[in-house]
Amino acid sequence: MLKPTIVLTIAASLLLVVGIACGGAEEAAPAAPAAAQPTAAPASQQAAAPAATEAPAAPAPSGAQATAVPAIIATATPSPTNTPSAAQASQSVGGRLKIAVTPPVQELVRGWLGTTTSANAQVRPFAEPLVHTDRFDGSLQPGLATEWEISKPDGTQWVFRLREGVPFHGDWGEFTAHDVPHSAAMITQEEAIATDTGLFRGLFGQTQEELLENIRVVDDYTVEFNLLRPEAAMDFVVSAQQGNYFMYSKDQWDTEGFEGYIAGAAGNGPWQFESRQLGVGGNIVYSRVEDHWRQTPHWAELEQINTPEPATRLANLLTGQVQIAEVNRDLHPEAKDGGMIIVESELPSIQVAFVMGGIYSPLSPYHDPTDPHLDVRVREAINRAIDREEINKELFSGYGSPHPVWGFHPSLPGWNSRWAEEFDDKYGFDPDRARELIKESGHEGYPLKLIITQLSGVPEMITMAEAAFTYLQDVGIDVEAEEMEWARFRADFYVPGNTHGTIAPIRGTLRPAEVTLRFYNVSGPEGFQRIVPDPQLDELYAEAISAVNPDVKSTALRNAGDIKFDLYAEVPIVWLPSQIGVNPNEVGEFIWPGNINTAITHMEYITTAQ
Repeated sequence: MLKPTIVLTIAASLLLVVGIACGGAEEAAPAAPAAAQPTAAPASQQAAAPAATEAPAAPAPSGAQATAVPAIIATATPSPTNTPSAAQASQSVGGRLKIAVTPPVQELVRGWLGTTTSANAQVRPFAEPLVHTDRFDGSLQPGLATEWEISKPDGTQWVFRLREGVPFHGDWGEFTAHDVPHSAAMITQEEAIATDTGLFRGLFGQTQEELLENIRVVDDYTVEFNLLRPEAAMDFVVSAQQGNYFMYSKDQWDTEGFEGYIAGAAGNGPWQFESRQLGVGGNIVYSRVEDHWRQTPHWAELEQINTPEPATRLANLLTGQVQIAEVNRDLHPEAKDGGMIIVESELPSIQVAFVMGGIYSPLSPYHDPTDPHLDVRVREAINRAIDREEINKELFSGYGSPHPVWGFHPSLPGWNSRWAEEFDDKYGFDPDRARELIKESGHEGYPLKLIITQLSGVPEMITMAEAAFTYLQDVGIDVEAEEMEWARFRADFYVPGNTHGTIAPIRGTLRPAEVTLRFYNVSGPEGFQRIVPDPQLDELYAEAISAVNPDVKSTALRNAGDIKFDLYAEVPIVWLPSQIGVNPNEVGEFIWPGNINTAITHMEYITTAQ
């Protein structure tokens, strides 16, 4: 069993999650505008936004064949819609589908005011990205865009052709090319704190005026993206796998402004936004869109209920108050004993790790040469202090698979089999060696702030952090634990370059390695954690994001992964599938890919029990 922790008891843990739900209740603007990120790459990371009183957003002016370059894994040949399974042929319609979820970092309906996880969980049901993601294999598929192509060989211009006849909800007319630059302008306005904000500023310009010059409406159903740097995966960038770029009605914005978007944002997704209640126990409710152009839901309504406590989510599932719930993996046996089933994503979904703060490049203004984490011996000691096998067995019920380098997966470009072969030798659990390394470094007893926080998709994150407390204390580190919302950690620590002397749990998803590099391993303003144990990572990142040739990109990524692996840049733990508890008496088929950055997606395809 896991060693006793700091006795941050279950009750204390519950208080933490309650705090998470309360702290980011309303869509929040940051204390200061997001930093400019001129060389940002695709980023579907779940970095949270600070909680604050929302400031009104300034109105934004308006303004084939898929590429052969793979976006995340080898993509299937695009088809007009996902191929339905036999169960999807059913025309039966259920009542209200209720899902108990870990509270999102932010509660929002305007995707540019939060993280990709928050936006994908709450916005994607009612608003569509340009490029759809297949629910079976995770490939990029035609959606609002029917075809696209790189129109300049250097990857600096893309043309997207749009689907005709797609209505917005309500009386806001048809989706056209004019809604595309408008929706991008939302992400780049001054108040925006989206996962994509820095990326879009880097691709299209620092001002909305620049963006609207570079995203050009050719005609009502054709849009031309002119980029400030090469981007060989623009289809990925405009998909939900990337982040927050969803299509909103420009006509509604011009007529009602931000108040209209809050009260009833008009999208063109399979669900129509109806209402929400904020805070702990709050919810967001959607209604079925009849004869939807892509997939008409099998339920009349969809309700996501914010339920912080793991035991409550399970109890609500077992007692029939909800039909689907996010269930901690160590509670799966209890769910199964109660007649529930556990359904998991089609792809490996979630990568789990700890990130060590203060590893800033010597060229960075945040660099502090006295930070113990700059010493590779300390980083190795922390890695050797963590018992991954015990965490996987006791917390994740053995579902985890090996995770040698944070940000890399065997199915993605850049993978090096050497990392898996050498992992046990370099990273294996060895507390005696960890103590020796701490003593050799001269940092024995150094103070370390352990952040205890929660993100969706890994309900065990709090207990994983609690376990780390004892592991790290045991090897001679003076650990102090502090509970906080993820939004606060983002706002107060890693965005302003103030992570010195910290370690925090993190989760990501299956996405191109350059996305993770951007958020964690770039020292410039486009980075967030800025974990750069070797400044060469900056050069390799720049090479990877500008490479149109996939072999060049893959080589740059592999070299970056070598640096991260050999220098113990992070503390990778495991890869996990996304898993959900389901009541089989009410819910039939539920298939989702797992490579979109939130707990579950594709809820419009969930059938009723036959």
